Amino acid sequence: MTTAHRPRLLLHDVTVQEGKGYASLPARSVLIDGDRIEAVLPAAEAPVEGDFVRWEPGEGGGKGGATVMPGMTLGHTHIAYVNVTNGRETLFKYRVPEVALHAARHAADLLTCGYTAFVGAGSVAGIDMALKNAIEAGVIAGPRVTPCSRDLMVSGPEGRRNPGLKQRMPRELMPVVDELGDLVTYTEEEIDQGAEIIKVFSSGDDTFPNARSEELLFTREELATVVRVAHARGARVRAHSRGLGGIRNALAAGVDVIDHATYADDAALDQIAERGIFVVPSLFQPTQLLELGEKFGKAPDYLEALDFKDEIANTLRFLPKAEELGLRIVPGDDFGFAWTPHGTYADELVMYVERAGISPATVLKWACANGAALAGRGDDAGTVEPGRLADLVVLDRDPAADLTVLQDRTALRTVLLGGRHVAGPAAPPTA
Repeated sequence: MTTAHRPRLLLHDVTVQEGKGYASLPARSVLIDGDRIEAVLPAAEAPVEGDFVRWEPGEGGGKGGATVMPGMTLGHTHIAYVNVTNGRETLFKYRVPEVALHAARHAADLLTCGYTAFVGAGSVAGIDMALKNAIEAGVIAGPRVTPCSRDLMVSGPEGRRNPGLKQRMPRELMPVVDELGDLVTYTEEEIDQGAEIIKVFSSGDDTFPNARSEELLFTREELATVVRVAHARGARVRAHSRGLGGIRNALAAGVDVIDHATYADDAALDQIAERGIFVVPSLFQPTQLLELGEKFGKAPDYLEALDFKDEIANTLRFLPKAEELGLRIVPGDDFGFAWTPHGTYADELVMYVERAGISPATVLKWACANGAALAGRGDDAGTVEPGRLADLVVLDRDPAADLTVLQDRTALRTVLLGGRHVAGPAAPPTA
């Protein structure tokens, strides 16, 4: 879409949260030209006249002036899950056409929560790829999408696999790939359909029917095969890895993203840091399941049998160390379950502050700069600086001073995607 007739926009006299992990900068102005940030300068040095529209978004509605920050990226979401409570519901709660409509609603709602991008973590029926195409074509509203493949799943750990599961599981929803040759074929097919990241499982999960968190699902050879095929096609691989053995296998295979990493030890953290692998941790989802599970039909003895308390404890242990080591951490924790419904994304961010002791500015760096890098736009988005995409969020308070502002939907003033207003009650003037 051409931007030739769109005037430049000056967001004047705002606080700027750059998304780099530092305190926000007061009294700044941000000049946008087309879909890019042209300049960030002190408000006192901002031009008074010229070929631009001047807007002070803090006027008339704020609690101390407006703050401009980068749009956030949600690093792990199942956009087509609709308040599911078990593995069967993830695939069969709704028919695919209904799920697609829900996914479109979730994508649009991400904008109103301050997210201008998401990275899929398992795409039911390939909906991630369809969403990206529809949003880019202007058919529906939504953020930028880095589409994930369908979950590539094996029926169980090596030596305990069930060939009958493949026959019962619809390939269109989630392929079961117990044979090495099928892994090559299915990985290629997912990329052909538009997947930019492939989802595999190096470990089980205490909530899975086929393997617990400490058990291995994909073998190291299977993981390495997917990585080899995906990388040859320019795609990346993310691995569900809770148990330490699964984390080690994923690292040995060369995956690009470790999801959860809940039993990571210091040696694993060192290796992750050295290789620049992304980690999308899991603190919010297990906490919410333990606290709210009974409300959604989970029996007390089932919840007690989960090892999630130990996983939470180790996550709280390693997060400060991971940040100290410079790990590329990105928030996003299995949104789409009944206890982590879509729209509660800010609750996860606040939990990192309140339970793990991470500073608000650091959490914003995880969601902004690190998130953009995970989405494949590390040099093009995620921070407020000249040359970057004008994917920006304007709030009426500074989230680096109080991250709970992100939980207040009324605090959002406007969301710009490539310099265009896409959400929020206050649209910038156009002339």
